[in-house]
Amino acid sequence: MALAPATFDTNVPRTDVAASLRRAARAKIQAIDALHGTGVSPFDFATPIERAQPTLTNHFHPIISPRAEPLVDNFSRMHDYLRISLTERCNLRCFYCMPEEGIHLSPSENLLNDDEVIRLATIFVRHGVRKIRLTGGEPTIRKGILDIVRRLNQLRPMGLHSIGMTSNGLALHRKLADLVANGLTHLNLSLDTLDPSRFEAITRRRGHEAVMKTLDTALALLSTSPTGVGLRRVKLNVVVVQGVNDDEVLDFLQLTKDRELSVRFIEFMPFSGKFLSSYDFIFWALLSSCRQ
Repeated sequence: MALAPATFDTNVPRTDVAASLRRAARAKIQAIDALHGTGVSPFDFATPIERAQPTLTNHFHPIISPRAEPLVDNFSRMHDYLRISLTERCNLRCFYCMPEEGIHLSPSENLLNDDEVIRLATIFVRHGVRKIRLTGGEPTIRKGILDIVRRLNQLRPMGLHSIGMTSNGLALHRKLADLVANGLTHLNLSLDTLDPSRFEAITRRRGHEAVMKTLDTALALLSTSPTGVGLRRVKLNVVVVQGVNDDEVLDFLQLTKDRELSVRFIEFMPFSGKFLSSYDFIFWALLSSCRQ
């Protein structure tokens, strides 16, 4: 039985092309599932002859072994890290990220459903991915986030080592303990200021206290188990903007002195269309002050 090539209708409005491609991809995967079973990667599957006559050189074939060929690029770099965006939605409106009125959102049928997220993750873990990070938008807005993490955690026997999440922390403190119990191991919190008034100015929303509560909850959940079960690392992502919060860099560094906490400073990149707008980059000065 041969697989027919996937086709889609190009005589549709541009806004419908993504949906058409999605339907074509689903049809192709369903055809592969029907021919080879649901445990096979659509990117690398065997013929019936290959299944009947495995060779010693084909150690990573997904039919013969749970492992498939690793993901290696043209520079011989092996890729073992996958980021999955669960939603476009966000409950903040940070001025450098999203307009105050929000953005036009894709129809829900154009987004991966829970089963497709797990199917995609399974395929990549088969191909050597060891770390998966859930992002957004704001991933905690995604319905079923607890179950998604639980199902990802079931991929550990296949080689998955860590499940991370990048969150603004606004509502996370209510779910964090359950997420860790379900398998979350790494958390990156986006927080640009330690001042509640600045937080409201930067994000155009209130909620600084809730984010700090999430940070405290995360630090309390850090695992001391030698097996690594539980939350292993907490990191703050801080976007530094000259004249807005660059005077708080040392305050953030101070947080790491008596806490199991990492801080990553991200320089604001002011794009205007395709080009960088006029802006004085400040990180060399910040590094100098940090060394002092």
